Amino acid sequence: MWDNVEMKREKSMKKRVFILIMLISVFLISCGSEKAEVKEKTDVIEAETAVVDEDIIVVEEPESVETDMNTATENDLKTEENTERGEEGSMESAETVESAETVKEAENEDKTESPEDTDEEVSSETEEQNPDETRDAAAGIFEKQEITDEIKQRINGLSYKSDCTVPYEDLRYLRVSYVDFGGADRTGEIICNKAIADDLLDIFRHLYEARYEIDKIRLVDEYGADDDLSCAEDNTSCFNFRTVEGSTNLSKHALGLAIDINPFYNPYVTYPGGVERISPPGSEKYADRSADFPHKIDKNDLAYKEFTSHGFKWGGDWKSLKDYQHFQKAD
Repeated sequence: MWDNVEMKREKSMKKRVFILIMLISVFLISCGSEKAEVKEKTDVIEAETAVVDEDIIVVEEPESVETDMNTATENDLKTEENTERGEEGSMESAETVESAETVKEAENEDKTESPEDTDEEVSSETEEQNPDETRDAAAGIFEKQEITDEIKQRINGLSYKSDCTVPYEDLRYLRVSYVDFGGADRTGEIICNKAIADDLLDIFRHLYEARYEIDKIRLVDEYGADDDLSCAEDNTSCFNFRTVEGSTNLSKHALGLAIDINPFYNPYVTYPGGVERISPPGSEKYADRSADFPHKIDKNDLAYKEFTSHGFKWGGDWKSLKDYQHFQKAD
């Protein structure tokens, strides 16, 4: 019984060994086939590689040329890009310089003091004494008002004397823009009769717009109401309660109906006792009206045209004497 069992085990073991051998054989055969395929594929790859190598040798020079062309193209693109950046940088630099120059010019303009700017910095007391030292706006200043208490204090006892017969109500205070001999814009003061206030505003506006030059326009009170001093300073003025020189008759200035323009260059010429007298002193050479000089009033002058067109009479037309500075209007 045990022998049979042993025999069966031995047969079973042999069968297993046989099967195992068969499997191993199949496996080895399979591996050999795959190895052959691998070898075959390896040979093919090597053959293709050899062909590729030959191609690479053949095209090696063109590839180098193409590389050089690519490099050149990239360099050109970089050059163009740098050029564009350079141009943009130049434009930005130019704009920066231009902006800087504009700012600098603006700063220089702010720092540069014109005569008008200097005039604005004077004290309020100086401005009251020299009102024509104030700066105007581009359109100019042309204003009138009644005589205030402040103005009365400035003129009482001077141009408005204690025996003045002209009521304050008949007078007007004007502020007018004008261009001085240096070409600067100024603001002057005038006291006149209310009957000619609008005429004067209109005339001085036209003179200002035409850049007609007037030396100065101040109240005669700044010269102690001394007409000779005012004329010697070439001051344009209107109201001053006084008589005509050498007589007891009231001047048109006393009524605020006359005004003297640039009197030093347009003197007052009389002939007392047949002897020529020229006022103010120092203006003698300007009595020769045949001479050509600046600020001379004649019939071609704009001031003459403006005043006469508004109904004023010119002292240069008088026969017995000549008052080239003088324009007056009837009551």
